[in-house]
Amino acid sequence: MNKLFAALMTTMILGTVAVVFALGIMSLGGLPENTTPEAEQTTPDSGLTYGTDFTDWQYLTPTEQTQWRYEEADDGQQSIRLRRILSPSLQVHALEQDTGLVVRAYHRTQCERGEIQLVSISEQGETKPLLCVADREDDTWLRGESVLPEPTRWQENFGVFVIDVDLSAWEWQAASQLQRSVAASP
Repeated sequence: MNKLFAALMTTMILGTVAVVFALGIMSLGGLPENTTPEAEQTTPDSGLTYGTDFTDWQYLTPTEQTQWRYEEADDGQQSIRLRRILSPSLQVHALEQDTGLVVRAYHRTQCERGEIQLVSISEQGETKPLLCVADREDDTWLRGESVLPEPTRWQENFGVFVIDVDLSAWEWQAASQLQRSVAASP
């Protein structure tokens, strides 16, 4: 019985030492971080570089569904991006730009990263591109985009999925307060 207890204690001590050693190596930067560069998620016609990552998001207020995330563009411009998850396979992102409110819909699907699918969005045969992007977990999403003059109801049929979101109901006042505090911080 004593030998069994001694063996068990030795195993526990060696396991603890191994975990502490591994954590020490990771804290020194010895192991590479497994992330997808956001640059792979940009479109040629847009300077926005945001994806669909489920990490780094925070809720604006405890009672609402809108999440926010800080980001900095390649030109150094700081901004706050908002997001709502409509379902496990559909989410909407919004970012205020000089050109208006850039809104993007993401639909989780199987596609090849970088692939562009043209979908018909009107009876007149108008088409709109959907770009396939990937998140940090390598899940792929079709991304559709529009620019709105202000937060309003966004209704659009992308063929593969339909968006009907009232962006005016999002917490824009809280987001602008966050934006001002980000701009004022060193």
